[in-house]
Amino acid sequence: MKHLKKFNKYATSVKEDIVNELHKPARINFKRRRTVIKGLNDLIQADLIDLISYSKENNGYKYVLIVINCFSKFVWTEPLINKSAQEVANAMNKILQRSKKIPKNVQTDMGKEFYNTNFNKLMKKYKINHYSVCSTKKASIVERSIRTIKKMLWRAFGLGGEYKWIHILNDIVDKYNNTVHSTTRMKPIKWVTMLELANIEKLSKKGYTPNWSSEIFLIRKIKLSNPTTYLLHDEVPLYS
Repeated sequence: MKHLKKFNKYATSVKEDIVNELHKPARINFKRRRTVIKGLNDLIQADLIDLISYSKENNGYKYVLIVINCFSKFVWTEPLINKSAQEVANAMNKILQRSKKIPKNVQTDMGKEFYNTNFNKLMKKYKINHYSVCSTKKASIVERSIRTIKKMLWRAFGLGGEYKWIHILNDIVDKYNNTVHSTTRMKPIKWVTMLELANIEKLSKKGYTPNWSSEIFLIRKIKLSNPTTYLLHDEVPLYS
């Protein structure tokens, strides 16, 4: 009986240790691999803004394709009725034509709207390298611009008393491109103007859920980058 009590006490202690470990604060700001940009037309990032809740007030438009030049921080947008492969590819084609200078690389998340035959053909047409990263940050530069654009939209909603965005989207984007960016200390439009004249070619989680996982993963390859990164076998845990 004594041994049983000791075992139960030990088991409870171990369980408490595991639970405490799983609920430790998750460190958000730690060293990550940098987004290296080699020039103005080196990299753009693309993503979708989800405005499906307000489609009735906006002629059925549910999404906005947003593209940002990661060097100048200049933004382009195109409204979308849906996020089908054809719709997204057509919108991206319009933006690439408007941008005048074709980038070398396009970074997106791994959504099916970007990984399909239509989008692949478009990338081949313009000889653009399309890729994604295996990180929770994903395309962080465009995600940061989405937060800013959304904040500007919601401010306009509050002033106008309605959720119509289709007629003010261009004005919002123009305002964004004519505002000094905190990273470059310049207006995004300024870079475009300078290049035309010279003729030169990026958590709010509820605190009661675990921040860590007890799942065990099998590492396929260790990459000696800075910081060190690990490729997992299909990202499927051996057991949890």
